[in-house]
Amino acid sequence: MKLVLSILLILLVHSVHAEEVTIPASCKPVTIQGESVMLSAKNPLLVIIHNVSNTDLWITHPVSEPSTNAGWSSHLQAGNWSALVLDKESFELSCIESKPGHEQQVPCNGVVSVCQWSKATMTQEAAGTYWAGENMTLAALMSHLGSRGIVLPTSSQ
Repeated sequence: MKLVLSILLILLVHSVHAEEVTIPASCKPVTIQGESVMLSAKNPLLVIIHNVSNTDLWITHPVSEPSTNAGWSSHLQAGNWSALVLDKESFELSCIESKPGHEQQVPCNGVVSVCQWSKATMTQEAAGTYWAGENMTLAALMSHLGSRGIVLPTSSQ
């Protein structure tokens, strides 16, 4: 019995490490403290968000007047990535855990990892604050961003 439990534990640890994905080398990590992610951009930048939890999340931007600021909730499945183009000096994101029949706000710390590219180049049409890509694998997201006119710096930049 102990041998079977040991083997199962080894397999579980191995599968968890096999699924880990690190942030791209040239993307600067954003420190997440507590309930929400606080972002700030004096110049346009690209932020990518990785759902590191084992459950689906909704990434939301709290607004005081929802009718004038619609469209800030983004579904992010476990293990997937989303990208946000940002040109605001203060922008907050919250994390909502989503399970069938149950949603609750959870601290973003521990369920998402966030990084930013301040040196991403964008066409004039790509500037603003919006979801540039949502709920994709990292490879698919990087390809999608390129198709939208967003060029990321190489790891040496």
